[in-house]
Amino acid sequence: MSDPPRLLIADRAPTRLGIRMALNGDADVCAEAEDAEQAIRAAKREQPDLCLIGDHIAGNGVAAIRGVTRAAPGCAVVVLAQGHDADRLLECVRAGAVGYVPGTLDAERLKRVIRAAAANEAIVPRSMVLELVLELRGGGGGADALTARESQVLGMLRRGHRTADIADRLAIAPVTVRRHISELVRKLGVENRAALAPSARAGAERCAVQET
Repeated sequence: MSDPPRLLIADRAPTRLGIRMALNGDADVCAEAEDAEQAIRAAKREQPDLCLIGDHIAGNGVAAIRGVTRAAPGCAVVVLAQGHDADRLLECVRAGAVGYVPGTLDAERLKRVIRAAAANEAIVPRSMVLELVLELRGGGGGADALTARESQVLGMLRRGHRTADIADRLAIAPVTVRRHISELVRKLGVENRAALAPSARAGAERCAVQET
Protein backbone atom coordinates (compact mmCIF):
# COMPACT_ATOMS: atom_id res chain seq x y z
CA MET A 1 0.00 0.00 0.00
CA SER A 2 1.78 3.18 -1.22
CA ASP A 3 -0.38 5.74 0.58
CA PRO A 4 -0.70 5.73 4.37
CA PRO A 5 -3.50 3.36 5.43
CA ARG A 6 -6.81 4.98 6.34
CA LEU A 7 -7.36 4.41 10.05
CA LEU A 8 -10.44 4.42 12.29
CA ILE A 9 -9.65 4.80 16.00
CA ALA A 10 -12.36 3.64 18.40
CA ASP A 11 -11.44 4.25 22.04
CA ARG A 12 -11.53 6.84 24.79
CA ALA A 13 -10.53 10.40 23.90
CA PRO A 14 -7.12 10.39 25.68
CA THR A 15 -6.17 7.14 23.95
CA ARG A 16 -7.23 8.47 20.56
CA LEU A 17 -5.13 11.58 21.06
CA GLY A 18 -2.13 9.51 22.11
CA ILE A 19 -2.43 7.30 19.03
CA ARG A 20 -2.64 10.27 16.67
CA MET A 21 0.45 11.82 18.22
CA ALA A 22 2.36 8.52 18.16
CA LEU A 23 1.60 7.76 14.51
CA ASN A 24 2.72 11.19 13.32
CA GLY A 25 1.59 10.73 9.73
CA ASP A 26 2.20 6.97 9.43
CA ALA A 27 -1.57 6.53 9.00
CA ASP A 28 -4.38 8.74 7.78
CA VAL A 29 -6.88 8.96 10.65
CA CYS A 30 -10.12 9.16 8.68
CA ALA A 31 -12.51 8.86 11.66
CA GLU A 32 -12.71 8.47 15.42
CA ALA A 33 -15.33 6.92 17.68
CA GLU A 34 -15.90 6.71 21.41
CA ASP A 35 -18.33 3.78 21.51
CA ALA A 36 -19.32 0.69 19.53
CA GLU A 37 -22.25 2.30 17.74
CA GLN A 38 -20.17 5.25 16.55
CA ALA A 39 -17.40 2.89 15.41
CA ILE A 40 -19.79 0.84 13.28
CA ARG A 41 -21.33 3.93 11.70
CA ALA A 42 -17.89 5.38 10.96
CA ALA A 43 -16.68 2.09 9.44
CA LYS A 44 -19.70 1.94 7.16
CA ARG A 45 -19.26 5.57 6.09
CA GLU A 46 -15.46 5.69 5.68
CA GLN A 47 -14.57 2.09 4.70
CA PRO A 48 -11.17 2.37 6.44
CA ASP A 49 -8.23 0.04 5.80
CA LEU A 50 -7.60 -0.42 9.52
CA CYS A 51 -9.41 0.00 12.80
CA LEU A 52 -7.91 0.16 16.28
CA ILE A 53 -10.56 -0.73 18.87
CA GLY A 54 -10.18 -0.48 22.62
CA ASP A 55 -11.00 -3.82 24.21
CA HIS A 56 -13.43 -2.27 26.71
CA ILE A 57 -14.90 0.46 24.53
CA ALA A 58 -18.34 1.64 25.59
CA GLY A 59 -21.07 -0.48 24.06
CA ASN A 60 -19.05 -3.75 24.11
CA GLY A 61 -15.73 -4.29 22.36
CA VAL A 62 -16.66 -7.63 20.79
CA ALA A 63 -19.87 -6.14 19.37
CA ALA A 64 -17.82 -3.27 17.95
CA ILE A 65 -15.39 -5.68 16.26
CA ARG A 66 -18.19 -7.73 14.76
CA GLY A 67 -20.07 -4.65 13.58
CA VAL A 68 -17.03 -2.96 12.05
CA THR A 69 -15.95 -6.06 10.12
CA ARG A 70 -19.47 -6.44 8.74
CA ALA A 71 -19.81 -2.75 7.86
CA ALA A 72 -16.35 -2.60 6.24
CA PRO A 73 -15.32 -6.10 5.08
CA GLY A 74 -11.92 -4.88 3.86
CA CYS A 75 -11.01 -3.36 7.24
CA ALA A 76 -8.39 -5.08 9.42
CA VAL A 77 -9.36 -4.74 13.09
CA VAL A 78 -6.69 -4.67 15.80
CA VAL A 79 -7.75 -4.76 19.45
CA LEU A 80 -5.97 -2.63 22.04
CA ALA A 81 -6.17 -4.89 25.08
CA GLN A 82 -6.10 -3.78 28.70
CA GLY A 83 -4.80 -7.09 29.98
CA HIS A 84 -3.47 -10.52 29.07
CA ASP A 85 -6.68 -12.57 28.76
CA ALA A 86 -6.57 -15.61 26.47
CA ASP A 87 -10.34 -16.10 26.62
CA ARG A 88 -10.84 -12.50 25.52
CA LEU A 89 -8.31 -12.98 22.70
CA LEU A 90 -10.33 -15.88 21.32
CA GLU A 91 -13.58 -13.89 21.60
CA CYS A 92 -12.06 -11.04 19.62
CA VAL A 93 -10.60 -13.30 16.93
CA ARG A 94 -13.90 -15.12 16.51
CA ALA A 95 -15.60 -11.72 16.14
CA GLY A 96 -13.24 -10.82 13.27
CA ALA A 97 -10.12 -9.19 14.76
CA VAL A 98 -6.75 -9.85 13.10
CA GLY A 99 -4.70 -8.45 15.95
CA TYR A 100 -4.70 -8.32 19.74
CA VAL A 101 -1.99 -6.14 21.29
CA PRO A 102 -1.38 -4.35 24.61
CA GLY A 103 -2.95 -0.92 24.74
CA THR A 104 0.26 0.43 26.26
CA LEU A 105 2.38 0.06 23.11
CA ASP A 106 5.01 2.74 22.60
CA ALA A 107 5.07 4.77 19.38
CA GLU A 108 7.52 2.56 17.47
CA ARG A 109 5.73 -0.67 18.33
CA LEU A 110 2.38 0.88 17.43
CA LYS A 111 3.75 1.88 14.02
CA ARG A 112 4.98 -1.68 13.46
CA VAL A 113 1.53 -3.02 14.33
CA ILE A 114 -0.07 -0.61 11.85
CA ARG A 115 2.35 -1.65 9.09
CA ALA A 116 1.81 -5.35 9.80
CA ALA A 117 -1.98 -5.06 9.79
CA ALA A 118 -1.86 -3.00 6.58
CA ALA A 119 0.17 -5.83 5.02
CA ASN A 120 -2.58 -8.33 5.94
CA GLU A 121 -0.55 -9.93 8.71
CA ALA A 122 -1.96 -11.20 12.01
CA ILE A 123 -0.58 -9.67 15.20
CA VAL A 124 -0.74 -11.75 18.38
CA PRO A 125 1.63 -11.70 21.39
CA ARG A 126 3.95 -14.72 21.32
CA SER A 127 2.78 -15.80 24.76
CA MET A 128 -0.79 -16.14 23.43
CA VAL A 129 -0.15 -17.95 20.14
CA LEU A 130 -0.75 -21.32 21.82
CA GLU A 131 -4.36 -20.38 22.55
CA LEU A 132 -5.00 -19.87 18.84
CA VAL A 133 -3.32 -23.19 18.03
CA LEU A 134 -5.65 -24.97 20.44
CA GLU A 135 -8.65 -23.20 18.93
CA LEU A 136 -7.65 -24.26 15.41
CA ARG A 137 -7.16 -27.90 16.35
CA GLY A 138 -10.89 -28.40 15.98
CA GLY A 139 -10.72 -27.74 12.24
CA GLY A 140 -8.20 -30.39 11.24
CA GLY A 141 -10.71 -32.89 9.83
CA GLY A 142 -10.92 -36.61 10.46
CA ALA A 143 -13.15 -38.63 12.73
CA ASP A 144 -11.28 -37.63 15.89
CA ALA A 145 -10.81 -33.93 15.11
CA LEU A 146 -11.81 -31.68 17.99
CA THR A 147 -14.98 -29.69 17.61
CA ALA A 148 -14.85 -25.92 18.12
CA ARG A 149 -16.49 -26.33 21.54
CA GLU A 150 -14.05 -29.07 22.57
CA SER A 151 -11.17 -26.80 21.59
CA GLN A 152 -12.66 -24.06 23.77
CA VAL A 153 -13.01 -26.41 26.73
CA LEU A 154 -9.48 -27.75 26.24
CA GLY A 155 -8.01 -24.28 26.17
CA MET A 156 -9.86 -23.28 29.33
CA LEU A 157 -8.80 -26.46 31.12
CA ARG A 158 -5.14 -25.82 30.44
CA ARG A 159 -5.58 -22.26 31.73
CA GLY A 160 -6.79 -23.65 35.06
CA HIS A 161 -10.56 -23.15 34.79
CA ARG A 162 -12.77 -25.55 36.75
CA THR A 163 -15.89 -27.27 35.39
CA ALA A 164 -18.35 -24.79 36.94
CA ASP A 165 -16.36 -21.81 35.65
CA ILE A 166 -16.19 -23.26 32.12
CA ALA A 167 -19.93 -23.90 32.19
CA ASP A 168 -20.61 -20.34 33.31
CA ARG A 169 -18.32 -18.72 30.72
CA LEU A 170 -19.67 -20.82 27.85
CA ALA A 171 -23.30 -20.68 29.06
CA ILE A 172 -23.68 -24.46 29.06
CA ALA A 173 -24.55 -27.00 31.77
CA PRO A 174 -21.75 -28.52 33.91
CA VAL A 175 -22.80 -31.99 32.73
CA THR A 176 -22.18 -30.84 29.15
CA VAL A 177 -18.70 -29.66 30.12
CA ARG A 178 -17.98 -33.06 31.67
CA ARG A 179 -19.15 -34.76 28.48
CA HIS A 180 -16.77 -32.62 26.43
CA ILE A 181 -13.94 -33.49 28.80
CA SER A 182 -14.66 -37.21 28.39
CA GLU A 183 -14.50 -36.78 24.61
CA LEU A 184 -11.22 -34.88 24.91
CA VAL A 185 -9.71 -37.67 26.98
CA ARG A 186 -10.78 -40.20 24.35
CA LYS A 187 -9.74 -38.21 21.28
CA LEU A 188 -6.37 -37.11 22.65
CA GLY A 189 -5.57 -40.58 23.98
CA VAL A 190 -4.74 -39.52 27.54
CA GLU A 191 -5.54 -41.32 30.76
CA ASN A 192 -7.67 -38.72 32.52
CA ARG A 193 -8.63 -35.07 32.82
CA ALA A 194 -5.42 -34.17 34.67
CA ALA A 195 -3.38 -35.19 31.63
CA LEU A 196 -5.21 -32.91 29.21
CA ALA A 197 -3.19 -29.76 29.82
CA PRO A 198 0.24 -31.37 29.28
CA SER A 199 -1.20 -33.10 26.20
CA ALA A 200 -2.33 -29.76 24.82
CA ARG A 201 1.09 -28.22 25.32
CA ALA A 202 2.88 -31.13 23.69
CA GLY A 203 0.55 -31.07 20.69
CA ALA A 204 1.04 -27.35 20.23
CA GLU A 205 4.81 -27.60 20.48
CA ARG A 206 4.79 -29.97 17.51
CA CYS A 207 3.06 -27.33 15.39
CA ALA A 208 5.02 -24.77 13.38
CA VAL A 209 3.81 -21.31 14.40
CA GLN A 210 4.88 -18.02 12.88
CA GLU A 211 4.20 -14.92 14.92
CA THR A 212 4.61 -11.35 13.81
